[in-house]
Amino acid sequence: MADKGADGGGETSDASGVTPPPRRSGYRTLIGYTTKVWAENHGEVELILGPRHLNTIGLVHGGVYATLLDAAMGHAVSFCAVPGNARYSSTLSLNTIFLKSARAGVLTAIGRVHAIEGRVATCVGEVRDETGILLATAQGSFMYFPGSEHSQGVPRRNPID
Repeated sequence: MADKGADGGGETSDASGVTPPPRRSGYRTLIGYTTKVWAENHGEVELILGPRHLNTIGLVHGGVYATLLDAAMGHAVSFCAVPGNARYSSTLSLNTIFLKSARAGVLTAIGRVHAIEGRVATCVGEVRDETGILLATAQGSFMYFPGSEHSQGVPRRNPID
């Protein structure tokens, strides 16, 4: 899984007024999800489904669910309210349970930090459709880069070119 950190999306701000930087990874752009909520221990991403997200039988590909869950939980672990700082991590594990399929509409993935022990954060996540139907759930663990396990984070790196 890709590194997380300082890639909240730039679409919204949280309750404290922190606006994520407008960085986009190539993969994020390819999939097309956007940040809906980015707050301490909580992240939400949203995806408007299109033909590119479907498998050969016309259902959302499982990798799309996994991507959204990884991104939402990654947002939850990477939130930093300190201006000029960020929290960086990388996915250690992602266990996904696929419950229902979808063909169209809007998906929202929600990630929540369950616990932080040392430099490892554990999270839970879920994907729902626009009517609130639960489509997939996940548990994940993330390894913080040194210093990022602290809520104040570390000085922000230069953006990816």
